[in-house]
Amino acid sequence: MKVFGNDEKRKKIESLSKEYQNYQLLLRETHENLAEYDEQKIRYGKRLIAHVDNVIETLNEDDKFIIKKEVTEGQTGEWYLGYYSSSSYYRHRIKAYGNFLDCL
Repeated sequence: MKVFGNDEKRKKIESLSKEYQNYQLLLRETHENLAEYDEQKIRYGKRLIAHVDNVIETLNEDDKFIIKKEVTEGQTGEWYLGYYSSSSYYRHRIKAYGNFLDCL
């Protein structure tokens, strides 16, 4: 099993977040517009979203909070300042990313 560094974990989480958000948008548009989309793409998107949501639910509360904010809600920047000091946030984020990726 390959061990990822913190920067690699961050990049994987960012990529997954974008994909998750794009599929959320695609599925919302599919239902709203009743447009014809590639059914295979829709099935994949539904499975991806369900899998990510299920994995998030297995995490402890701190990890779940950070992953929900950054992956499912797409929060960037200094969103965490109302909840954590910078050092606490980065420490919790490293742990949350690792736990999340291990469960995927």
